[in-house]
Amino acid sequence: MEISPERHTGDLLSTIGETLRAERNERGLTLKQVSEGAHVSVSYLAEIERGEKDPSSRVLESIASGLDVEVSELLIRIALALEPAPVVPVTDSLAA
Repeated sequence: MEISPERHTGDLLSTIGETLRAERNERGLTLKQVSEGAHVSVSYLAEIERGEKDPSSRVLESIASGLDVEVSELLIRIALALEPAPVVPVTDSLAA
């Protein structure tokens, strides 16, 4: 079973957090297990997952390591979750 974060149109911090949580849940890992592997505190990781903290690129690398996933794969999943919805021309969306 694959768990995917919801698509967002621009909230980067929330998208990062939701993607990290989805990755962690997919692997059946606890916050404590990932935080130990990433060498960050449980509370800091939880704040990142809630979209309350802005992790640096080094912290994202550490978290990727704690999740046992390549940082490039993690960044791709974040980018895909941020991809905006298709634009529908106004004329196509109005009833005739």
